[in-house]
Amino acid sequence: MKKLLTLALMLVFATSLFAQEAPTVEEIAKTYIENMGGVDAMKAVKTTTVKGKANMQGMEFPITITASEGDMQHVEINVQGQKIIQAYDGETAWQIMPFAGITEPTEMSEEEAEQMKDTRFLSEFIDSEERGFTLESAEGKEVEGTPTYGVRVTNETGYDHIWYFDTEYMIPVMMTSQVKSGPQKGSTMETYMSDYQEVEGLMIPMFMEVKFDGATVQKITMSEVIINPEIDKTMFSIPKKN
Repeated sequence: MKKLLTLALMLVFATSLFAQEAPTVEEIAKTYIENMGGVDAMKAVKTTTVKGKANMQGMEFPITITASEGDMQHVEINVQGQKIIQAYDGETAWQIMPFAGITEPTEMSEEEAEQMKDTRFLSEFIDSEERGFTLESAEGKEVEGTPTYGVRVTNETGYDHIWYFDTEYMIPVMMTSQVKSGPQKGSTMETYMSDYQEVEGLMIPMFMEVKFDGATVQKITMSEVIINPEIDKTMFSIPKKN
């Protein structure tokens, strides 16, 4: 009887150890995509429009972010009746920054465009190898009290981010990268994602917070996410001067 009990305890212990083993990066990627809505649903998204509030330096402003396949983006923030615009058409990034004296559409420098050009419309965890991304295991850590698995994603053009996935739900709660240029060069940018909600069968983080070396620089609270809206794609390209 004692031998049977000892064997049973050993099996439970061994099972427990096995259950605690970290999944492979391929398993993390597969589970993440499934939990977000699935490959087909995510690939069916061609455009998105997100509306909400951006909090910067203690002040809150309306923000609209429109994105499209081809990694195109258009960000518009209304500040005291004036529009700040940052956009990228897949090749050229440009901006209007009236509070910095940039009142006409002006092409961004490489340093200014770094973050926009590094943002992918389709998740890097879909068709990773075919798209030139390499997935590697990274050390997980607690993110605001949540244990995570880490996955480093890189490519040959310099993309280098570490994604941290909640070990229970396998959804990303933070992404980090090293700033390569500009006044923040060398610092760590951390993007936190939370308040996931279902929108047309897809799980979307409705709150995001950006920090540099632990100091918050921006918070975005989404109030509306529109999947596949009809948009005029000329909004992504820098307007031609008359």
